[in-house]
Amino acid sequence: MWNSTVKSLVLISLMGLPLMSGATEIEDMSSATEVTEKRVPVKIEGKKLLSLRVLARPFSNIYADKNLESAIVQSDVPAMQPFYVYTRPSAEDLEMEAGWYEIGSNSQGKVIGWMQSKDVFEWKQTMCLVYTHPEGRKPVLMFDSKSTIKNIIQSTDEERVKRVSKFYTAIDENNISKNFVVNSVEPKRAIDIQKEFYLLPILDFEAVDFGNREARVVKLTAVTSARAGARDESDIRKSKSYLHDAVISSTIISKEKLKTLSVDIVWVIDTTVSMRPYIKDTMDFIRETSKSIAENPLDNIKFNFGAWGYRDAVEDIPKIGYSTKNYTPELVGIEDFIDVLSKVKVTQVDSVDYPEDMFSGVSDAMGKTAWSPEGIKLMILVGDAPSHKVGHKWNLSGQNEETLRSLANDSSIYIAALYLKNPKAEKFHELAETQYRTLATNRGSSEGDSAFSDILSTDKEAFKVKTDQLAGHFRNDIQRLEKVLHPVQTDSPADENLINKVTEGELAFSNESNMVDINKVIPEIHTPDTNMTGAASRMFRAAMVEWIGSQTEAKAPRDIVAWAIDKDLENPDIPSLEVRLLINKRQLDSLATVIQSIIRAGFTGQIAGEDFFTSLQAATATIARDPNMVKQAKRMVDTGLVPEFLEGLPYYSRLMAITNEMWSGWGADEQNEFINDLDAKVEAYRKIHNTPEGWIALNKGDDIDEYVYPLSLDLLP
Repeated sequence: MWNSTVKSLVLISLMGLPLMSGATEIEDMSSATEVTEKRVPVKIEGKKLLSLRVLARPFSNIYADKNLESAIVQSDVPAMQPFYVYTRPSAEDLEMEAGWYEIGSNSQGKVIGWMQSKDVFEWKQTMCLVYTHPEGRKPVLMFDSKSTIKNIIQSTDEERVKRVSKFYTAIDENNISKNFVVNSVEPKRAIDIQKEFYLLPILDFEAVDFGNREARVVKLTAVTSARAGARDESDIRKSKSYLHDAVISSTIISKEKLKTLSVDIVWVIDTTVSMRPYIKDTMDFIRETSKSIAENPLDNIKFNFGAWGYRDAVEDIPKIGYSTKNYTPELVGIEDFIDVLSKVKVTQVDSVDYPEDMFSGVSDAMGKTAWSPEGIKLMILVGDAPSHKVGHKWNLSGQNEETLRSLANDSSIYIAALYLKNPKAEKFHELAETQYRTLATNRGSSEGDSAFSDILSTDKEAFKVKTDQLAGHFRNDIQRLEKVLHPVQTDSPADENLINKVTEGELAFSNESNMVDINKVIPEIHTPDTNMTGAASRMFRAAMVEWIGSQTEAKAPRDIVAWAIDKDLENPDIPSLEVRLLINKRQLDSLATVIQSIIRAGFTGQIAGEDFFTSLQAATATIARDPNMVKQAKRMVDTGLVPEFLEGLPYYSRLMAITNEMWSGWGADEQNEFINDLDAKVEAYRKIHNTPEGWIALNKGDDIDEYVYPLSLDLLP
């Protein structure tokens, strides 16, 4: 159960035991008492508690001794199964890939046998990398050496772009020499980690300055789960088949696949009293926009519609009717949706204050909508007020805009937001804009770009213009897709020219006439704007790119060790790799328990007037830690409360850096903001814990407790 405090499990997590080893940890610990001479695993360099682990590559064996002639203890070890290291090969043996690791199943001395160094890779942190959305950036290049990357980023901008462009041209044209410094490349198509699980563990990294930004040069290894070809190298100097697949554009898909596209559009609507003056215009906009999008006489692309209303806390304002309401328990077609909209009414009972529980409306719509399993998920938020902040008793979701955006990213939900600014509520404008804009900053967006627009609620003409723009872009994109599938239906000469290009092969890949390039149908609109003129199209295009990758089952690089940088080499403003913490449910629960104890200590300190670490001493009983460590600590990182696997991660943590002086220097508002931010993250953990989507089985037959979740660093404390 969530929030249950099992001291032994918490202690296991804090001690840094295996991230993915499942329920066997407890059994292994109990059996460790049978070991007569308890051995201690090798520690990660610079760590006191965190032991060195290795993960198995697919199709590997464990031997009784460190030679291939000895007995096989276990054959075909599950891919990415973790083991503790009890003997590590020498640096020379590792360099020659000739060494052996003595490995064990736990940290209590249970040694199993030996594995060849080529069959495992070290994982010094519980972190890995994932590719960011491919829209608007170039694929990640993977190099033989760190020095090559550092040499590139230290050159002038002009020299760097010229040099990198040559690499991409050579890759696209299959003009690769044997001494090519790039040994692999990320596929252009988006990789669906749910269908094609890949792991990019970080073996080493160095922070560098790149384009006046902090970047990280990382040594990574690329592995996939145990499937056919899992040990096939993706070295583009050797594997022409991998190179062929990698250079296929992220926007190319077959017409037959395109005909299976379904698009879910869910409206999330403020139905409070303040919306009464313009609810008619809003509902007219929703109805006409939905009808416009669904004009689909050829019936190839399927549209499903849904609607959620949100108000405020019904527990405290009973006559308000509801906090959130799902008007479409099952998503419906356009005719039924028009009927549904006639039932959406504004409440007759006013809220107590101006903000509403908008975050709960968005949260419930994200998590409780009956989304199509293989469809594109679009959400359009319309409201005239900000949400209650985290910590307010009427924010029933316990979420803020950042955590909701992170959860939306993980669920592949794309959000557009329309904020109706009431001139009489000017003091709420800045807060509302921040919330709506953050929610509408979708994956694949360029920096500063958001599918957000604000309109003065008193300007009905602007309302009509803006909403027509939103509807128009969706409609045009959909109609172009339809015409690609059925070019004979066109009447417009301009459209006929576009369709001729499609059917004559300009949009085809490898001269296959059944392939379509969405890039020519929904062209990139590069200039960000604040008026939503192109934001809807950019959002839909990014969603299409992700969907195409999922449907074509793009394959990740595999069985390779290389160096890369986490920024686009041509444009350092764009991140290309994102660090994630791979975590199982037990560790997620333990992390939440620790943070909840810290939250309680923060509130206690405020009430009692104590310093932060004095308040924390009382929390140690909850999580089985030594109160003296907390008493003597100068920083949170020294208390022993925070799991060691959070140390050394490449991100700035306010929690890890906090000191008594820092806490005391904050005013009450800043202290509350800090505590509320932690609280929002705990609520996000709850959502993740209780939602089956996003959890990944590393191996067939894994128990559900062994599934892992690639947690974004944005959700760490």
